[in-house]
Amino acid sequence: MNLKRQLLVASLLMLLIPWAGLQFVLELDDALRQQARQQLREQAERLAETAGDLMIGMPAVASGEPAIYVEPLTGTINLDGYGDDWPGYDEDNPLRNWQSSNASGSGPPTLHWQAATDQQNLYLLIRVSPRQPVFFNPGNPDQPHDRLRLWLKPDIQSVAPDESPLSWLIRTPAPGQVYGLNGATLKPDYRVSSFWQGAGDGWQLELRLPMPKGRSRLGFAALWGKQESGDQEMAVSTPTDPLPLLVSRNLALERQLEPQLNRGQRARLVEPAGWVIARQSAAAIPSGPKFDTLSPLQVIEQISLNALRALVRFYQPEPTGIQTGGNRIDTDTLPGEGLVRHEDDSVWLLATRPVFGGRILILEQSLDQLLTLSGSALGSVIARSTLIIVALTLVLLGYASWLSWRITRLQRAVSATIDEDGRITGTVPDSRARDELGQLQRHFSRMVDRLHGYNRYLESFSRRLSHELKTPVAVVRSSLENLSHCDSEAERRQYIERAASATERLRQILHGMSEAARLEQSLD
Repeated sequence: MNLKRQLLVASLLMLLIPWAGLQFVLELDDALRQQARQQLREQAERLAETAGDLMIGMPAVASGEPAIYVEPLTGTINLDGYGDDWPGYDEDNPLRNWQSSNASGSGPPTLHWQAATDQQNLYLLIRVSPRQPVFFNPGNPDQPHDRLRLWLKPDIQSVAPDESPLSWLIRTPAPGQVYGLNGATLKPDYRVSSFWQGAGDGWQLELRLPMPKGRSRLGFAALWGKQESGDQEMAVSTPTDPLPLLVSRNLALERQLEPQLNRGQRARLVEPAGWVIARQSAAAIPSGPKFDTLSPLQVIEQISLNALRALVRFYQPEPTGIQTGGNRIDTDTLPGEGLVRHEDDSVWLLATRPVFGGRILILEQSLDQLLTLSGSALGSVIARSTLIIVALTLVLLGYASWLSWRITRLQRAVSATIDEDGRITGTVPDSRARDELGQLQRHFSRMVDRLHGYNRYLESFSRRLSHELKTPVAVVRSSLENLSHCDSEAERRQYIERAASATERLRQILHGMSEAARLEQSLD
């Protein structure tokens, strides 16, 4: 395994640090959820007691009882026949918060309505569709025409002696503003003002009347065809026996709940019929700075923190999907407690408690807020450590690549100094680096220079040795050749002495070589 891979493996082992941090975060998240669940139970008990005390003497809306939900207004409504200034208006789904009732037959038209109040007046937005209206003809009152009949039955517990059930008739010869007619006298009642407007394949009526006291009952019916004395009086209407109960949010209860909620919590009180009669929430801790104001390092840190939150959510138990975005909640589908997922894909910790009259208190804690409150600092540390480890890994890989390049360059330089026959033909360049690899390269350079000098010595030694050996051998050979041509004993003796002298010279050379080899072995 080369140096680069060794450093890569060593750097990958450092990833155990963020893995251990993630395990700690998961354990911490589980402990926090358990603690938050216990605290949520206790807080729900306290809120249920507060709500129960305030709801004593107020009858509950039983399941199956007809009702019209009245939304409190935070702004003003312009009486123009359109619903774009109503609470919860959604251009993509304009009928999202509407209640409805079908015609007495099996098919259309359908009656849709919304109700809202500013505590002084009651506003109604009523739509009939599909139905092209036939307007009232003052010259021929008996001619069939579209009209709206409205009934009001005041609250028995709060009714004054002079108050009695009321009814109004609303009809118009053309779209526009119209006042309600008293049902008994057919005289204009200027307290009931409305605006008739066409709406798609039907017609729409936006009206205003004084806000009834207590829990009064209100109903209405859209009629067309023959007059009420003839057949087919009522085409489509709200329930009429009994009339729907006006159900609105208890603002006094909401004010009592507000200071008892923690950051990132919201509470709702639900009637047995599912109507939300109190809704309160505590603002979450403001999120971090806007994206445009973040530095590149903070952007990377935020991305890492979001990834950490996604991992925490991945290891959390699967939440139960519920629908609580409207004004009515199906309490039968709610778990007693645990994790729930809303329509907007947000995850909450939920606890429910019964309240006086069969009502249910729903208290929720945002898990995002819980993670923000408890894990942001730790998550930021882990995110930063992960980024540092990744950066350090890249630096180590770059450093390993640089070392590998230097070692490879040194290897090629050393290999280039020796030819195929094993002879040293070049030199290793010196290095200016002052580290171990630079020192190693300088040692290689000096070693190659010494080997090169030794090789030159060996080459010159062989030449000198060849010269030294050739001289006595030539003397011996010439002496032997001349010996065969000599006639006198003196000449032969002379040549024999020359040959012996040359032989002694050869012996001395060989003895000297043997002594040099023995001396070299003793030095090694």
